[in-house]
Formats: sequence, structure tokens, C-alpha cells
Amino acid sequence: MEIAALWISKLDPPTVAEGRTRMDASQINDVAVELRQFAKAGLRDDGAQRRRRVLERSPILGALNRVQVAGADSKARYEYLIQAIIDAVDNIRQTASPEVPILPAPPLSGGAREAHALRALFGLTGQSRGKTWRVRQELAAGSLNVSWDYFRHDLQEELLRTVAEQILNAAQNHPPSIFARNPGLWGFVTQNDIETETIDYIRRAKPRTATMLEFSTATTGAILRALRDVDASVYLLAANPERVSGWHQARMRRALTDLVQIDIKNYDKFKLRLYGVPPSLRGRQIGELVVLGWYTYRDNKRMDAFDPASVEVWGHDNAIVAGRHGDSDGAVLATWFSREFERLWTHRSTLDEATSAGILAVPE
Repeated sequence: MEIAALWISKLDPPTVAEGRTRMDASQINDVAVELRQFAKAGLRDDGAQRRRRVLERSPILGALNRVQVAGADSKARYEYLIQAIIDAVDNIRQTASPEVPILPAPPLSGGAREAHALRALFGLTGQSRGKTWRVRQELAAGSLNVSWDYFRHDLQEELLRTVAEQILNAAQNHPPSIFARNPGLWGFVTQNDIETETIDYIRRAKPRTATMLEFSTATTGAILRALRDVDASVYLLAANPERVSGWHQARMRRALTDLVQIDIKNYDKFKLRLYGVPPSLRGRQIGELVVLGWYTYRDNKRMDAFDPASVEVWGHDNAIVAGRHGDSDGAVLATWFSREFERLWTHRSTLDEATSAGILAVPE
């Protein structure tokens, strides 16, 4: 959130112009220009060199906090950015943009037709996947019952601006501090909204123990290093990378190896086990703080449906529920999480510490 705020703070105060509440027209236009290159490529990943070039040409989108949390791995940053684009398109289904003149095409609402046209334009439908830019433009135009020429001259850029505005609006969501809220349970849009406060809490409260249930450790390094620095006992359950397919696998293995060989090397209060069941729950109980979320399975529409890698596990941008163990509501979460963590820690498919180290080629 801090990185995103660096450029969001440059936006002018919201104003109303021609029916649209906007942050800054030039900022929206700049993001729309960045989005156009993703649309033109059909959200394809054509290799590391092309990927890095596209990210370099997308300084605003690349500065989104939900992209930055992916770290230095260009593949992960690219995938996180694409997911942000897809989320924005999905959100457009909920609200039709009054500035895009769409001819009637019942029974779809305006927002649904905009979203369908954008999916075609970005290559996210069966008909448009893998097709040329011109063909995808024609399919998008057909979704709106207009000609290709009219679409590319009069509608395309406005649709991209609508996506840009969705992304910028989402980036401006700044929830209040968890420690400034009344007792109870608190909701957060993503894990990123609570990470900084979690690290601050660790440094301030110096908790003695922490239990963490994660899919990957690629985005948890800062929290684990903070726990190491305060000499906390850490019990970490992470998914076995050998049971994961797609682009996640190499990233997970690399993150785990870096964690045990660099970040917590020779730290004898750290215990790691790799679980083999499908990921579903994510959770962290750190001192009095309990934070729970979910892993969900998404359809990567850029791939054929029969490809097993088209089913992807995502969690960093899912909702989070948090509480404090000392409050009655938080105690319910903490008790339940402790039970489920222990069950998975001792599950027959979970590898013990020595076997987990062997998977990562870590010397005992």
C-alpha cells in the first residue's frame, strides 16, 4: 500500500466531470495506455524478455502494491498484474459505464456487455483466445453490436479507461488500523492491507510464538524475518511444491529455499513442514493477533480448459478476517485455527521437518 501511495498521492482531489467521479483524467489516460499493450498482446506471456519489457513500459501498473508484493520475480509480477486487470474487468459487470454508448442487446446489462467485450479484447474467451488483435477487436465490437471501425475509434479507449479507473479506485482503499478498531472481527480486502501492521506489531509486542499456514512463502519473507529478529518460535506449514503445477511451482521452491538457506539459516526456533493436501485455509496466529483468509481456485482463461495448469491457486488478493485472541470473537477464530493447524501439522500426507528439508535439498 505504501508503494501504491507514492503515485496515488500525486492525483488531484476527486472532481466530477460529465457524470463521472474521477481522480485525475490524465492519470486514468496514462493507465489506459499501459493497459492497451496488455490488451494488444492478449495477456499472453511471450517469455522473460518480452515480459520485462512490458513491465518496464507500465510504470504505474507496476507500482501497484498488489503487484509489488510479488517481489522481483518478473513472472510473478506479470501474473499478479494480469490478475488485477481481470479483477477490474469482472468488477465492471457490477456497474455499467454511462459514458460508453452501447446499442441495446438484451438480456445483458450494459456492465455485462462491457465486461464481455473487454474479455474478448484481452483474449479471455474461447473465441478470442490466441487470436490476432484485429480479430479480438472485431469480437469485442460484436459483443456491443457495433462495427469494428466504430469500436476501435469510439469505444475501445473508453473501455480501457473504465478498466483503468477500476484499478486506480481499488488501489486507493486504505482500511483503518486494526489496533484503532473496536473489539471484534475486522475485514480487510487483501493480506497486503494488514502486513505492515503485523510487522509493526511483531516488533512492538515481541510475541514468543507464531504459527503460520501458507501456500507459498514468496510473500511472507518480511513477516518471518521480523519474527526471527524478535527471537520468536515459528511453526510454518507451506504447500509441498512437488504437488503444485504451473508457474507457481518454481517460484514456491525458490522462495522456500531462499527462506531456509538465507533468511532463517541456523535459526533453531524455526520449524517447517510441507503439506500435501489441496490448499484451502491460510492463517497466522502471532501472539494475540489471529489473521485468517482463504485460497481459491481460479480459471486461467488464457489457457485451454483441459490443461491442468489452467486451474490456479490464489490467495494474496483474497479477503482477510482478523481479530485479537483476548477478545471473545477473536478467541473463536484462534481456537479454531489452532485446531486445524495441529490437524494439518500431524496429517499423514504432511512431510516432517527432515523430509521437508530433503525436498528443498537443505542440509540437516
